[in-house]
Amino acid sequence: MAEDDNDDIELFKTALNEECPDLELSVAEDGAKLIKLLGYISTPDVILLDLNMPCKDGKECLVEIRGKKEYDEVPIVILSTSSNKKDIEFCLSNGANHYFIKPNSYREVSSLVKNICDGDLQSNIA
Repeated sequence: MAEDDNDDIELFKTALNEECPDLELSVAEDGAKLIKLLGYISTPDVILLDLNMPCKDGKECLVEIRGKKEYDEVPIVILSTSSNKKDIEFCLSNGANHYFIKPNSYREVSSLVKNICDGDLQSNIA
């Protein structure tokens, strides 16, 4: 997970511990740290990207990750506050598998996490 908002990270971690306690979550606070982290860990099951991050934003990360063959089969899920049509189109046309507007409640976060864990994702684009 690449996310620079500590509240969002903690909310996601709490939901993950409840819905999928066996999964391990690695967090990078910005895009540059995500790219570095990917070089040190085994291939992840899924990559969660925020769009608006310092150092290297989610769009830059998306393009860089999709440029590497070893991540061709790894789903990339965008979690962003942006409902801007251009952001959504950019992400989906550059290899994001799903685009979600960040949930507003714990119940919605928990539901999204459960769907990620179950492999039952359908993009919720406003």
